[in-house]
Amino acid sequence: MEDRAPSLIPAAAPTLVGSFPHPDPCAIVERILRCFPELPAWPQMPARDWLESMYVQYSEGLPGAVIDRQGQRIYFRADEAFEIQLENFYQAVVEGDVEPFAITERYALGLHRFLDSVARLGTRPPWVKGQVTGPFSFAMTVTDENKRALAYNPELYEVASHGMAMKARWLARRLRGVAEGVLVVLDEPYLCSFGSAFINVSREDVIAAIAGAVTAIHQEGALAGLHCCGNTDWSLVLSTGVEVISFDACEFFQGLSLYPAELKSFLAAGGLLSWGIVPANQANGALTTVELLAMLDNRIEQLVAKGLDRGALLRQALLTPSCGLGTQSVDTADRAIDLLLELSARVREREGIDRRLEAGSWGGRV
Repeated sequence: MEDRAPSLIPAAAPTLVGSFPHPDPCAIVERILRCFPELPAWPQMPARDWLESMYVQYSEGLPGAVIDRQGQRIYFRADEAFEIQLENFYQAVVEGDVEPFAITERYALGLHRFLDSVARLGTRPPWVKGQVTGPFSFAMTVTDENKRALAYNPELYEVASHGMAMKARWLARRLRGVAEGVLVVLDEPYLCSFGSAFINVSREDVIAAIAGAVTAIHQEGALAGLHCCGNTDWSLVLSTGVEVISFDACEFFQGLSLYPAELKSFLAAGGLLSWGIVPANQANGALTTVELLAMLDNRIEQLVAKGLDRGALLRQALLTPSCGLGTQSVDTADRAIDLLLELSARVREREGIDRRLEAGSWGGRV
């Protein structure tokens, strides 16, 4: 039975996209919980182990998946064990059995250190955040043994779609075990290429795959989000049932601003915009929070000029880096975190926001 997720009214609360370059999971988890008490996110750590890279990390246990650690390649193969694996896979999907889709310590040490640390806090935090590779991006990036994208093999596309949905559901359930509210975000970078001549997947199939994962997250009483760090057809994303849109507000804001009517309806229904306002690859330079605040204000005012309500935009805003920090240096990632925290504090001080984020509550005068 689907649990009703609590509402989230973040009011410019800071949070994270997911990946980090740090090698020590305990140290980065400790910093995340200290610096992001309102909406901490578990850290993916691809620099620690190739198995934690975004496509490999969620392939564990899927029928036909081959993990070539030496060649650092993941692909799917329909060998002699595939049919039995496929039968067991669909039985678990139909029964809603999430345990065969577990993401183990070997593939996500940061997740398990995060779960252990949150459980030891003594009180359940109001919110935590997690992320899973989205079904469309997984199916377009991962291939079969002939280097053909899974999206072009109907049987394997179904494996990718149901597999990512069940991984997301397993994750939502584990996070619900340690927190009152949970946000699970689907990472869909390949949506930047949707609509090009090189993508032969229908709009309906893309929506169905993403909406299936969103439904799976909702079945665990969690909120669902989607992250895309480039231009895409945002009307497609807004039709999938997600409550949170996570976007690169530094370089690709204009693409999102082309959909004011859809955004207005999205906000009116309680949807949240997660502004990737700290450029992940520029945080080690001379960038200041004054410049970031001016950039955020400029983008908000552009939406206000198109008919969106400024108060709603601020009440229903999360602030994040523009993308995951996993490909940056540790120093750059640390600086991005510092800038993000400073920016959130400046916005909240200016707007009179003086309460910590809680499930269904917000204090301020926006």
